[in-house]
This record gives sequence, structure tokens and C-alpha cells, in this order.
Amino acid sequence: MAGCAAPSTPASLSPTPTLGAQSVLTWQALRQGDSGRDVVTLQYLLRHRGYTLSVDGAFGAGTDSAVRSFQSSNGLAVDGIVGGNTWEKLIVTVRQGDNNNAVRAVQDQLRSGYGYTGVTVDGVFGSGTNTAVRDFQTRRGLSTDGVVGLNTWHALVTGASTGGSSTAASLAQSILNTSRVTLGTSSSTVSGNPRQNMLDTAAGRAATRGCASNANCGLTVYLKKSMLQGMYDMSRSNSFYITSIAGGVHSTYSDHYAGLAFDIGIWNGVSLSSPNSAHTAARNACLAAGSDPSQTFNAYYDPPGGHSNHVHCAWN
Repeated sequence: MAGCAAPSTPASLSPTPTLGAQSVLTWQALRQGDSGRDVVTLQYLLRHRGYTLSVDGAFGAGTDSAVRSFQSSNGLAVDGIVGGNTWEKLIVTVRQGDNNNAVRAVQDQLRSGYGYTGVTVDGVFGSGTNTAVRDFQTRRGLSTDGVVGLNTWHALVTGASTGGSSTAASLAQSILNTSRVTLGTSSSTVSGNPRQNMLDTAAGRAATRGCASNANCGLTVYLKKSMLQGMYDMSRSNSFYITSIAGGVHSTYSDHYAGLAFDIGIWNGVSLSSPNSAHTAARNACLAAGSDPSQTFNAYYDPPGGHSNHVHCAWN
């Protein structure tokens, strides 16, 4: 991570939201040690504010230093934790015609986080970005105006709209209430077994992550609404056993640790411990529920290998 330097003069910026001293929205808190798409967004926004740092998706010492400097300059608690108040000071309203790092943050979320592959991350808010923003807003029940303001930023970062009737917490509770989804409770699971992940989410808390070579250990993540909605939709006509959500041992930048994936060990009463036709049925059900085809694996669709005894389903 490159070092950071505060700007010598204030950048010319669009107005930030004025919500008073305390955020009224629920944001996913980021801190040193975190990684992923939302950290990329944070880094682009810090760059927009004039800080010099790498955009690599890893919340390291350079990003921590920039966050603390920004917090100090804006009268926020200087703790290095990017919660609601820090997010809402950082974000700026962007619209067609803008050209800056905040636009790059929007474009990166749309392209890499939500599958709008036609969007180029070039900082230019042109017609293609405008079309993608409007489609994103429509799909999430937001005002379809092409303007990325507070609610659209919140939806991009958290994966949930403030305008919908279902929240991550309510979806988690619905999953806990259905007999069609069995959530693993094995103590052998490295941190955060699936049932505890879901109980925490239903209570509005972040879920405990597992570890990959000691990376992520002891950290937490809010389970994304898109993944929870997919899991719940699948349970309407299928029964299945979940072996991992945010816990377990996965690759360092796994979608599990981003709150976007779960693994299925039993599908409609058939064990997935070895390749069989249930693998294909489970994968197809995930795809029908909106999972990312490029990140949904089983024994038969698994270019890198490693998913021969379960089906891995991940959402954008």
C-alpha cells in the first residue's frame, strides 16, 4: 500500500449529504485488514478528496492513515473505522458530465460489483454509465434519475436499497424460520458457522468471517441482501443444507468473506459429497435465483477445481 498525503488545498467537490451528526442509514463498516470491492470504492473516494494512495482493494496502513486524516479534517471520531458518518462525509453526488475519481468508484461498483460489464472505469460519467446507473436504480426501487446521491451510493456499497420492503435482517429471519434451509452449526467450521452468521444478520449485526492464512481472522462482514434474497428464493421450492457462508477457510479474497456467497452440502436430500446429478440441479437453482454464472461452481463447472464435494454460489 502506498503512503498517503493530505491535499495541501481543499479539492473542489460537490456538496456532501447533510444528515446531522449521526447517520440515519446502516452502512457496512470497513477497517484495516478488510479487502474487497467496497474498499476499492473507499480508496477512489479518498483519492477524490485529494489523498494519494493505491487503489488495490486492500485496507492497509496507507488507507488507514488517509481515513484517519480525513476523519480529523472533518470533525469525525478518529478511529480509522469507516462507518456511516465517515461514508456520508466521503461520498459526493455525481451525475452525467462529471469526470473524477468518485465517478470511477461508481463505475467500479457497477462493473465489478453488479455485473454491468459495458461500463468502463475511466472516471467519465457518460451515456453508458448513465444508462447503467438508471437501470441499477430501477432494479432497487430508487428514484430513476441517473444521479448518484446518498441513497444510490448506499445501495451500491451495501447491496441493499433503502426503498425496498425487505432488509438483510428480515431476509435472514425468514431463512431462519423456514424448515427448507438447514444452516450448519459444526464447531469444526473456522469461525462463524452458517447458523451463527444468520442469527447475527437477523439481529442487525455483522457476521464473523473465517480465515485464509490468517487473513481476515477475527473480522466481520455484513451479509449482502442480494445473496440472502437468492438463498430465500431458492428455499421456496427446494430444501438444502448450507455448510459455509462467511466462515470457513477460503481464498483470501473469496466472495464468502465479502458476504456474497454460500456453499451447499446437501441438495433436496442428496449429499453433494461426490459428483452426481444434484450438483447440476443445485447450480442451476442458484443461477435461476440470480447468482453470478462466473462465480457459481460445482463438480462439473469448476475450472480451477476445488468444488467437487459442494456447490458454491456467489452473488454480485
